[in-house]
Amino acid sequence: MVTQFEYGGYAVVARAVPHAGGGFSGVVTIADAFGEPSGPTFESETGAAATPEAALALAEAAAMRTIDAGEVN
Repeated sequence: MVTQFEYGGYAVVARAVPHAGGGFSGVVTIADAFGEPSGPTFESETGAAATPEAALALAEAAAMRTIDAGEVN
């Protein structure tokens, strides 16, 4: 599963990646939404969850916290 949204001037892609042993991991990629140099400026695995929906929620929340904290270049 994948969701895309803009937050704080950044384009965010949140993904739920299945684990081989069961469960899902949330992965977030953050890039500048205003046409600055291409490529992600931040990417992180956000934790494990039992469902893809929960993994997406973890990734979305991590993206917002990261942007609000100013951790994105």
